[in-house]
Formats: sequence, structure tokens, C-alpha cells
Amino acid sequence: MNSIKVILSALLISGVLTSCLEEQETPQEIYQRDLERIDEYIATTDYPYLEMDQDANSGIVILWEYKSYSGVKAEEADTLHVDYTGMLLDGSVFDTSDEDIARDNRIYNSDREYAPLVVKYLYTSLIQGFYFGLSKMEEGDKARIIMPSIFGYGNSEQAGRIPANSVLVFDLDLKEVDKDDEDDSETTE
Repeated sequence: MNSIKVILSALLISGVLTSCLEEQETPQEIYQRDLERIDEYIATTDYPYLEMDQDANSGIVILWEYKSYSGVKAEEADTLHVDYTGMLLDGSVFDTSDEDIARDNRIYNSDREYAPLVVKYLYTSLIQGFYFGLSKMEEGDKARIIMPSIFGYGNSEQAGRIPANSVLVFDLDLKEVDKDDEDDSETTE
């Protein structure tokens, strides 16, 4: 009788686990869902953009608010100064370099300095979608970057503010590109 209970319990547990696994989305399904959400967002946004670019390989979208045509693009080891605001598709702000935006969205932290983010290009640890956006921008540009979750935080929840598998939106204002002046030429003696 005990062996029947054990077998029935095992079947019940395996059935529950199997049904949970079947309900999980594959990475490809999540990516496709993210692309659909991005398309819906673009169709309904009131963000004032002049131009839109979508990378065919990643699905990352750039909505250009302002293009400076400065010709100053980031290269490896340049120091970038970037004002940013990170949001979910519903507009809820999870991080920003702007104190007023932080206060308005009730995420102000008196222990942090609100100033442009200083990034050593390709040397600072940032999410892929953020770097992708910066790679397309020139000094003085302002753009909104919308990225599938795989180019953000993927299936990891972040600090209780960003659910797993979230499409992320970043408003980026590339204030300054300080060129790396290191002389790469070799000298012989």
C-alpha cells in the first residue's frame, strides 16, 4: 500500500513539474514576444522622434530625437558622458542620471550623485543594448533605445524594479566623447 502511495505521489509531482515546464517560454519565443511588444510600443508611442532605425540582427530599435551630425563617434577606450533614463515599456522609470526625473518618479536616492554617467567605452560593464545604442550615436545626439530582453537583463530580475524578460527602453543623451589620447604607436630605441 505504501508503494502505491509513493508511486502516485511521484506521478503527481512529475505531472505538476511537467506542466510547469511546458508553460515556460523558450528563448526564441521570448525574443519573438519582445519584438511584438516593441512593434506595439512604436505604433503607440508619443515620443517625438525624427527617424527610426531597427537593427535586423538584434531587433534593437533606435528612435532618434535629435541628430547632431557632429561626426564625433565613440571608439574603444574613449570616455563618454551620457545622461540616461531607463524605463520599462509601460513608462515606469527604474534608473536615471537626472535628479528631477528621479524625484518625479519616486526613485530619488540622496546617497547618489545625479550627473551624466561616465563610461570608458567598451571597458565599462554595461548591458549590450546600452552599448549598442552608444555605438550608433555621435556626440550631441539624443535617442531612445528599445531593446529585446536578451540585450538587457534577460531572464534575471533586477533589484525588484525590472522583471525578468523585460523589454527595456533607454533615453540616451550623449553629451561628450573624450577621445582616448593614448599613443598606440610603438617606439624603437
